[in-house]
Amino acid sequence: MVSPKSVEQQLKRLKFNTHAWGRTEVKELPHILIPDEQIQECVNGIYEGGFALLVATDMRLLLIDRKPLNYLTVEDLRFDMINELDYSHRLLGAHISISAGSKNLKFKSYNQPRLRKLITHVQHGMAEGKKKESESVQDQKQHLEQINQQLQAYLIAQHQQQQVLRDQLLGKSDKPMEVPELPKPSPELSDFLFAQSLLKQYREQEASGKAEPDKHLHTPEPVAAAPAVTSGPSVPETAASPDMRELYAEGMQEIYGRRQQEQAIVQAAPEPAPATTHNPLEINPLSIAYSKLPMALRNRKFGRPSFHAHSQQTSLPTTGQQPAPAN
Repeated sequence: MVSPKSVEQQLKRLKFNTHAWGRTEVKELPHILIPDEQIQECVNGIYEGGFALLVATDMRLLLIDRKPLNYLTVEDLRFDMINELDYSHRLLGAHISISAGSKNLKFKSYNQPRLRKLITHVQHGMAEGKKKESESVQDQKQHLEQINQQLQAYLIAQHQQQQVLRDQLLGKSDKPMEVPELPKPSPELSDFLFAQSLLKQYREQEASGKAEPDKHLHTPEPVAAAPAVTSGPSVPETAASPDMRELYAEGMQEIYGRRQQEQAIVQAAPEPAPATTHNPLEINPLSIAYSKLPMALRNRKFGRPSFHAHSQQTSLPTTGQQPAPAN
C-alpha cells in the first residue's frame, strides 16, 4: 500500500487540486497504486457511469469512480492491452475512446490540456511497450543463434573424438592408444538440450494419447470368435512328456466336455410353445381362488369373525331408520 502523503506529493507536483472535484477518488489511490508506481497525469471527467477520475501512471491507465454508500468502480488498462485509442476535442470539452480487447472505455472531460497530456503519455507508454517487446524478440533470436553455434561446436568435437577413437582401434595412428576426453557442453547448451528432450517426450506422449482413441474409433479391433467345439479336445504336439499330454487332455475334457453336454441338452430340449395373447378383460378363476386362500386359512385357524354384523353397522342409512334385525 502506498502512503497517502506520497500520493498527495505526486498530485501537487502535477498541480492537481485535491480539494475540489474528485477528492473521494483521490482517497482511493493509495489503496490501488502498487509500490514504486508513479502518477504521470490525472484528469476529472465523465464516463458512462457518471463522474470519474482518470489517472495515467508509468505502468497503466486507471479509471476510478467512488460514489456515496461505498459504491466503487475501478478499471485497470495496461498499456500492452490497449489496441486502439481515439482522441477528439471541440470548443468545449474533449473526448477519448480507448479499446482494449473486449473493453471499450469512453471518457469526456472539459479540461482539454490535461486530457491531451494524459493521452500523449498513454501513447508513449504503448510505444515503449511495443519497443520492449521487439527487443525481447531480438534477444531471443540472438540467444538462439548463440545456442546454434555452441551446438555446432559440440557436434564437431564429438565427431573428432569418434574419428580419433576409430583410427586408434584400426591401428592407423602410431600414437599409443589414449581415450580422449569427452567434450562437455556449456551450461546454456545443456539446458537447451534438456528442454528439447522434455518437449520431445511431451509431444510423443500427446501424439500417442491422441492416436489411441482414434484407433478405437475408426479401426476397432475385431472381436475374437469363440473356439469351435469339436468332438474331442485336441492335445498339443509340444507336450513335455506323455504324463503331461494325458493331464492336458483330461483338463480339456473337463472344460469342453461340459460345454458339449450342455449344448446336447439344449438341442434335445423341445421348443417352447408360442405364447398366447393375453386378454386383459378375461377373468382367471385360479387368481380369484389364490386371492381368497389367505383369508380362508385365517378363518380356519382363528375362527370366522362376524363380518356381516360389522358391515351392516357401517352401512346404516342417514335418515334415522332402525336397521332390520339380522337372521
